[in-house]
Amino acid sequence: MKKFFRGVFSGYFLILLLLLIEIGVFIVVQFFLDDIIILFIGEYNYDVFLTVGLIYALFRIIVFIIAFIIFFRIISKLEDPEFKIPWIVGMLLMPFFFSVLFLIFGNHGLRKRDKKLIAANREAYDEYCRISTRREERYKQELGRAVGAFNYINNTAGLFATKHNKVTYYKNGETFFPAFLEGLKQAKEFIFMEFFIISDGKEWSAVQEILKEKAKEGVEIKIIYDDMGCGGTISSRTPKILKEFGIECLKFHPFRPILSGVYNNRDHRKIVLVDHQMAFTGGINLADEYANEIKRFGYWKDTMVKIEGPGIDNLITVFLQNYSLASLKVAEYQKYLDYEYPWCEEEGFVLPFGDGPGGIDDALVGEQTYINILNYAKDEVFISTPYLIPTYSLLDALRNAALRGVKVHLILPGIPDKKLVYMIAKSNFRYLLDAGVNIYLYTPGFNHMKSILSDDTLSLVGTINYDFRSLVHHFECAALLYKNPCLKDIKEDFLEMLSVSTPVPKDFKLNWFKRKVCSLLRLISPLL
Repeated sequence: MKKFFRGVFSGYFLILLLLLIEIGVFIVVQFFLDDIIILFIGEYNYDVFLTVGLIYALFRIIVFIIAFIIFFRIISKLEDPEFKIPWIVGMLLMPFFFSVLFLIFGNHGLRKRDKKLIAANREAYDEYCRISTRREERYKQELGRAVGAFNYINNTAGLFATKHNKVTYYKNGETFFPAFLEGLKQAKEFIFMEFFIISDGKEWSAVQEILKEKAKEGVEIKIIYDDMGCGGTISSRTPKILKEFGIECLKFHPFRPILSGVYNNRDHRKIVLVDHQMAFTGGINLADEYANEIKRFGYWKDTMVKIEGPGIDNLITVFLQNYSLASLKVAEYQKYLDYEYPWCEEEGFVLPFGDGPGGIDDALVGEQTYINILNYAKDEVFISTPYLIPTYSLLDALRNAALRGVKVHLILPGIPDKKLVYMIAKSNFRYLLDAGVNIYLYTPGFNHMKSILSDDTLSLVGTINYDFRSLVHHFECAALLYKNPCLKDIKEDFLEMLSVSTPVPKDFKLNWFKRKVCSLLRLISPLL
C-alpha cells in the first residue's frame, strides 16, 4: 500500500494521467463524437452537430493561440536550451497537453510568495553575511586553486567558508545512527531536524522517544519533512501528534489534491542541528533501510558528516530558510546565529550550503559546484551517485575531466531502486566510457551516496544526485570540504567501495530498442 500510495501521487503519475486524458479526448472527438451526440439526443440533428463543431473549432483556435504565446515565452526565456527543446517539441506534437503542462510545471522556480519570504530572510541574515565576507577575504590565499569553487557558493548561495571546525565522516547508516541518537541526547537548547523521508520503524521510534524527553526538559524542537516524500511512510497526523508533546513539526509543501508545479520543488535536504554543539548533513534519511535494519535492494550504502564549530551557522541558516517557507514567517536568525564557537585546531575549510529552485539563488548551485570540483581535478576524481541523468553540462564536465587525463571513477548502484531510471543512466555509459571514464556498479546493493573527492583535497558530501530533480527542482544541501583530515576517511571509503564493485566493460552497449526508448525518455527528462 505504501508503494501504491507514493506511486499514485508522484509527478510521473500526474503527467501520465494528463497525457492519457488528452489522448482519450482526441480519440473521442476525432472518431466517436457523432456517435456520442446521437446517443444522447437519439437522432441526427444538423443544428446540434453544427453547434458542437463550431465549439470544437473555437476550442482549437483558443488552444492554438495559447500554445503560440507559450511557444514565444519558451524561446524568450534566458536558460539552457536543454530545458527549452522538450517544451518546443511537445508544443508542436501535442499543443493542448503541453500548454496545460507548461502552465503548471513550466516554471522551475519558486512561487511569488516563496520568493518574497526568501528575500525577507536574506535581509534578516545579511548582517552575518557582511561579517563573513570580511573573514572570507583572509582565506583566499589559503584556499589556493579551490578558491573558485568557494567563491561561486559565496556569490550565489550567500554562504561562506569557515576554519577551525572538526568534521567527522560516517561511511554508512550503521555508524551514523548511534552517533545521531547520542547527539540528540546532549541537547540543552534546541534541536532542528529536516528530512526528505521519515519512515515508521526502529530508528524513528528511538528518535521520537528522545525528542519527547527533551521537550519535557524545555528544549526547543523544530522538525520539517517533505510531505510528498513521506507519503505513506508516516501518519499524516504526525505534526498534530508531536504538537501534544511540545514539538513543532511542519510539512514542507503539504500535498493537496490539486495539480500544482509546487510539488516539483520538494525538500530533499537532510539536516540535524543540536544546539551549537554539532550539525549533521549528508544523504541519509530517517528510515530503517538507511541503517540496514531492513533490506531493500540489497545493502543500502549512504554517508553523513558531522560538523562541530562555526560551520554550523551555515546549516542553521539553510534550515531556517526552509523553516520560513514551511511556517510562512521570517525566522529569527539573530537568536540562533549570534554565537561564539570555540576553536578547533583541526586543519581545513568547511562550507555547508543549500541549493534550491530559481528564486533562492538564481543559479544551479549544485550542478555548477560539481563542475567546479571536476575542473579543479588534475590527477584523480572519485564520484558516487545513485542516479545518472544529469544536465548535459555536468555530463560533459565528467567527460572533459577524463579527456584531460584525470582518472575519473564513477560508482553507481549494483541493485537499482528504479529500473527505468537505471536504464536511462546506462544509456549514458557509452558516452562516458569512450572518453575514458571508469564506471563501476556497487555489487552489494543500492548505492545512495552522493559524494565527490577531487585530488584527495577537495570534497563534497550531501544530498545532490546527478539528475534533473536534484540539480534543478529540489531543495538540496551539501558540505564542501577542503583539506580536512576526514578526507582520508572519504578516500578510504571510496577505495573500499571500488574493491566490492564490478567495473563496467569498455565495450558496454545497450541493445538497439533500449537505446531508442532512452533517447525518447531523455528528451523529456528535464521536465520531470
